[in-house]
Amino acid sequence: MAKLVGVVGKVVGQVFAVGDDGHRRLLVEGDRLFAGEQLETGSEGAVAVRLQNGAELTLGRGSSLEMTPDLLADRAPHVQAPDTQPSNAQLSDVEQLQKAIAAGADPTQEAEATAAGGNPGGVSGALGGGHSFVILTEVAGRVDPTIGFPTAGFNGFPLLANLELGGLDGNDAAPLPAGAPPADNPVSLTGLDVSPAELSLDEANLPQGSASNPLALTQSGSFTVVAADGVFNLSVGGINVVTAGVVTGVGQSIVTGLGNVLTITGYNPATGVVSYSYTLTGAEHHPEGAGTNTLGEQFPVLVSDTDGDVASGTLDVIVRDDVPRAVNDSNATTATEQHLELSGNVLTNDIQGADRIPSGPVVAGTFVGTYGTLVLAADGSYTYTLNTNDPDFKNLHGGGSGVENFTYTLKDADGDTSTATLTLNVSNLDDPVTLGGLDVKGGELTVYEKNLADGSAPNPDALTQSGTFTVTAPDGLQTLNVGGITVVSGGVAASFPQSITTTLGNTLTITGYNPATGVISYSYTLLDNESHANGDGANSLSEHFTVTATDTDGSTATGSLDVNIVDDLPKANPDAASVVEGGTVSGNVLDNDTSGADVRADGRYVVGVRAGSDTSTSASGQLGDPVQGQYGYLTLDAQGNATYHANPNAVAPAGATDVFVYTVRDSDGDESTTTITIDVRDCSLIAGPDSEVTVYEKALDLNKDGNDLAGGNVTGSEPGSTGETASGSLASSVSGGVGGLTFTLVGNATGQYGQIQLNTDGTYTYTLTSAPNSPNHVNDGPNVLTESFTYQVKDSLGNTTTSTIVISIVDDVPKA
Repeated sequence: MAKLVGVVGKVVGQVFAVGDDGHRRLLVEGDRLFAGEQLETGSEGAVAVRLQNGAELTLGRGSSLEMTPDLLADRAPHVQAPDTQPSNAQLSDVEQLQKAIAAGADPTQEAEATAAGGNPGGVSGALGGGHSFVILTEVAGRVDPTIGFPTAGFNGFPLLANLELGGLDGNDAAPLPAGAPPADNPVSLTGLDVSPAELSLDEANLPQGSASNPLALTQSGSFTVVAADGVFNLSVGGINVVTAGVVTGVGQSIVTGLGNVLTITGYNPATGVVSYSYTLTGAEHHPEGAGTNTLGEQFPVLVSDTDGDVASGTLDVIVRDDVPRAVNDSNATTATEQHLELSGNVLTNDIQGADRIPSGPVVAGTFVGTYGTLVLAADGSYTYTLNTNDPDFKNLHGGGSGVENFTYTLKDADGDTSTATLTLNVSNLDDPVTLGGLDVKGGELTVYEKNLADGSAPNPDALTQSGTFTVTAPDGLQTLNVGGITVVSGGVAASFPQSITTTLGNTLTITGYNPATGVISYSYTLLDNESHANGDGANSLSEHFTVTATDTDGSTATGSLDVNIVDDLPKANPDAASVVEGGTVSGNVLDNDTSGADVRADGRYVVGVRAGSDTSTSASGQLGDPVQGQYGYLTLDAQGNATYHANPNAVAPAGATDVFVYTVRDSDGDESTTTITIDVRDCSLIAGPDSEVTVYEKALDLNKDGNDLAGGNVTGSEPGSTGETASGSLASSVSGGVGGLTFTLVGNATGQYGQIQLNTDGTYTYTLTSAPNSPNHVNDGPNVLTESFTYQVKDSLGNTTTSTIVISIVDDVPKA
């Protein structure tokens, strides 16, 4: 960025600043001039510049000056001015008067008449009316007239207003007496030589300053003009206080180059006292990071009297930089394991000063401390996070404390800095040791006897169950023991895995330990069934392993790792069989049952049997004895052997079922009850009447011969015939049954008219022994009468049925 050299305080005519690229900008009051720019006044221009070092530079017409840092180092600049002599038109009236006098001429006779015209009487030497002007064209350069007053030494003043040399005419006053020249009193300024400046203001008094005081932002002062010949023109920093003898500038204000306000508050022509004030309206950009330095403004003061005497001075104002002030901070809260974060704002007790940065003055960042990390924002807010895993924190041990000190810096808008210390307290509490994951309701692990090889649901993989628990020891873990297994000793972890045989004969294994997380992993393997509570169903038997953890300061925690072993149960499953009535069916009811892991060495699982279908209660007793059902009886022994005997002729053709219940019990008394259902089928034995045999009365004789079963008691018309005896078979009259059939006669073998003989294979013989009388005793010819016998048929299972054997008897008739 180009360096600022000065600020334009006053411009007459057209004055330009020419940049390195040839760009020309027209200057007005308040414009800034930078190093490298060329200042050009032109033929009719002049300019006054307030330099950054407090000096004043005035450049007259027809001049050119390069703005360089040398101007701020009190080195004489090189002014380019025209080499040619100025023309008459370019010379002021005063210059022409000076040249005329030097040549011995009487200007009252040879010079042109004034604007008001010549002396009315044309008298030589008489005073005329009108105005003439004195213009100081260059101060930065030097002009050496051959006569007159020296012009060197004036430093940086704007153009003066016209100086009225005349104003007299022939009627105003008599000519000066000969030999008595008028008195020419000098002009002087007092009260403008105060060191270091006439006024001093502090940015600290601004509303956001470090010592806000609105009343102190306006400072007032005065200086005195001594002009015995009368003040004709008076200007202060560009404000024309007096113009042509008339007070014009009282109460006038200007905005200064720094953006503040200069005001002429009063002027007393009688005493020559000029009063003024300067108001600071905002923070200034002071030199970068230079602390409480000052920045000045200089206002040129120029006065001329009625006869052209001139005096100049500078009204100086300095503005003191405000600076931030950081004050040491602390936090009332101590960072602990229970309060990991501390927060606050370091600006609370700091002074930011007037040169504020909107985002905040704090140099932000993340800072790693001894025990944690501080994150500091530009607005002063901070968060400190304690790292409880930090070795330095752990080394404090329980009850130990430490201090974190962080240095922070405030930096304002113009680079001023201030540092302070944020002090934070850290404490390693005497933390308790805690165990997590050992309070699972019902136990941390559960294994099932049913998964054993001889269990009800074998599953080798399920016999080993795994889990984890956590030990938390903020002060450091010193020892850890699980069920007699040393996991940590002296703060050092053992190697893994490590196993023990438990009291119940199973295996507990510590499979790992992670010191960083405190996680202990373990497993438990069930090797065999256990003796559970007698007859208590699927109960659990537990093993308990004591867990003890101690930290470095002696705090101890204990817990219990619990493993539940769930009892396996016998399971009696329903049995079914089918049998024909009268038949027998046998089997073993345990074949489809599950005895479970609690095996009985003698195999005698069945403890009772009874008829019926109610399984809500256990069956007891009657083993080995016939248990009578509805259609037969069941015999069941302790080892599950069962035989059902169906009663013959027990069911209707549709069949029926007979139900029994039995109970099994395992070695630790657990029971299960189920049913035995027997489907009893009808044997379907059917017997019908048999009427295939016919005998004849006419064959009756008194002899027992041939196949006769007995001799007759009458003689028929054909006694030589064998027709009185006949045979038949019941085989075609019987169906169904199981196995071979056996036939027997029911009742007497001697009937009303003869005798019958029935063999067991169903064949039979009938012999007619008497002549039945025809009914009605009518002459109806050889009609047929019948005689019936009842027979029974039995199958191999004892099922029976009966029917009839019907014998047809043909009547004998006489022959004529």
